[in-house]
This record gives sequence, structure tokens and C-alpha cells, in this order.
Amino acid sequence: MPQPNLVPDIPSTSRSTQRSGVSASTSTLCAVPFTTSFMTDPDPARRPVTWALRKSCAPRFLAFGLSFVQCIVRMSAMREVHLRDVDLNLLHALRALLEERHVTRAAKRCFLSQPAMSRALERLREMFGDVLLVRSGRAYERTVRGERVLRELESLMPRLEAMVRGESFEPEGSHERFRVAMTDHAAAMLMPPLLRRVRAAATNVKVEVSAWHSHVYEDVTAGRLDTALSAEAAPAVLEAEVLYEEDFVCLVGSAQRVGTRRFTLKQYLGLPHALVETWERQQTPVDRPLAELGLKRRAALRIPFFLPTIRAIARTDLTLTLPRRLAESSASMPGVRVVEPPHEIKGFSYFMVWHPRLTAEPAHAWFREQLRMAARTL
Repeated sequence: MPQPNLVPDIPSTSRSTQRSGVSASTSTLCAVPFTTSFMTDPDPARRPVTWALRKSCAPRFLAFGLSFVQCIVRMSAMREVHLRDVDLNLLHALRALLEERHVTRAAKRCFLSQPAMSRALERLREMFGDVLLVRSGRAYERTVRGERVLRELESLMPRLEAMVRGESFEPEGSHERFRVAMTDHAAAMLMPPLLRRVRAAATNVKVEVSAWHSHVYEDVTAGRLDTALSAEAAPAVLEAEVLYEEDFVCLVGSAQRVGTRRFTLKQYLGLPHALVETWERQQTPVDRPLAELGLKRRAALRIPFFLPTIRAIARTDLTLTLPRRLAESSASMPGVRVVEPPHEIKGFSYFMVWHPRLTAEPAHAWFREQLRMAARTL
């Protein structure tokens, strides 16, 4: 009975193997699955031979694996060296050469001598592996690669120049979006002069105004808002600037009989109030100083907006404490009367707040300047 062939046939070196650069001895590794234990061979008589084969193949398999890894490392290193050796100073000369298609004119444009520009062209050809410009009569024509490189440079160079010198903001051509949170007090006072300035200078920008709420400063910190306008002092991590100073007056409904031009604190606390909530269910510039004295107003109405409240209290017995500039625009309205608040009710500062990451950003610096200019008209 013929004995089984325990040694696999070793194929001869094929042309494909020669082209791939893998030796014939290496290609035989596939004949013996090295990762399988020799003890799993079902025929006990073949196990010593199989083990010997695998043991002899192991160094060649390991050498092949190391050679493959080393090849990949060398390829990566070649790419890294190629990028590291690129002289970025040549980009300016490259753009001039591709646009002018003339060595002398490109040299004058770059303030170089003609020989220096010729040497730059030779280096660029070596760098790109392409002649980039081919002679056509007295001038040059761009190659296909040269055309592609020029298109890339037309978008790349302005970005590089802007990165180095810092961006500028051109309002007339901008489509920037500015997200602002403010109270209706600021919206009534600042938005008219602000929009006149913005629309005159930048017709394509967008201003998105959202109502003030207790988490506005968190939104500014997180980047969900660009600017916040409020009478509340900002946390230390944010930038803040006083836009203007304001004080309070009282608008009293005509149903409330008042015989004084200024309330005493006792009179003020005895009145029913319309309370505009600006922060944590309080009108904080009014209610916080009172709370420090252990005092509290009697709120008959709680509402988040000043403007509808002005109309709502007319001809009622309610008193509304509001910023003076806002009250002055409504003083002539029938059904209300202006009375000075008690001396314990102080004025307040109105802040513009933003995150430090936007301090040097040109577009937002421009917008903050428009807010400053609008505030100066009040």
C-alpha cells in the first residue's frame, strides 16, 4: 500500500512571484498552516514530520512579517520626509510663475533675479515631479498638473495670508450671524439704534435675538450664544463691559390714589406691585437690595416682560418699577402716572457680556462696537 506524501510539494518560482518580490521559499509558507498546533494532526504518524516542517518554516515566516512591517514603516517615513522637505517659501514663487507663465515677469513680481527664479522653478519641478510649465514660443503654458496646482493655490494662499496676519472683517460683504440674548428693556432701548447701524453697514448679516433667561451665561460659555445683555453681573470666566447706567422710576395705575412725587419705603412696600421677573423669579436690581434689608414687595402680578406690563397696569391700582428710559417713552400714555421710587431703590449698570474666545474675533469685535455706539445714543 503506497505511503502518503507527508511533505507538501514546493511550487516553482512563478513570474507573478518574481514580480511581487516574494521569494519562492516564502511562498511555500502557505502550504503549512503555522498557526495550527502540530498535535491536532489526525494521523499520529505524521505529527513529527509536520512539527519539523512548521519549526523550519517559523524563521522564514517571522522574517517575512518583519520585512513587511519594515516596508510599511519605510513608506511612511518617505512620505513624512517628503512633506518635511517642502520649502513653503517657494509657494509665492510658484503662484507667480503659474500666473505669469513667464520667468522674468514672475521674478520681478517676487523681487528676485531671473537666475534665482529659474532655480526656484527647477526646485518646484523636482518637488512636484512635474515640469509645471512647458515652453510655447517666448512664453510658457501650464501643464495639466500646473493648472490644478494653480487652482489650489488660489484658495490656499489667501487663507495662509489671513492666518498669518489675522483675519479682517468686511461688513458690507459678510453673511455673519450674531446671536444675542437680552431683556425686552434692552430690546426696546437698544434694538432701534443698533439695527439702523447694522443695516446701513452690513445688509447681509443676521442678528438673532433671544429672550433673557436664567441660563443665558451658561449658553454664552458653551458657545450657544455670542453676546448677552443684562443687568446681572457676569461670572468671572466671561468678559463684561458696562454699556450704560440706568435708574428706576415707578409707573402707577390711575386707580391707585397717590399724593406724592416720591414714595417712602413704607408707602412703596404697602402698594400692590406688578413684578417683572428678570432672574430667579425676581426683578433682582429691585428685590435683592430689599431682601438684604429683610423686606419684600407684595406682588399682585408676575410677568417676564416690561412692555406689555406698562399697558396692563394702566387704570389699575398696580405699581410697576421699571428703568427710567423705558418709562419716559410711556409717561404720556393715559391711565398711568410717574412717581419716584424710595431712595433705597438704587440704579444699576447694564452689561454686555461675551466669552473671551470672541474677544479678538474681528466680526464679533465689530458687532460689539455697534452695540457701544447704539448705547451712546440713549
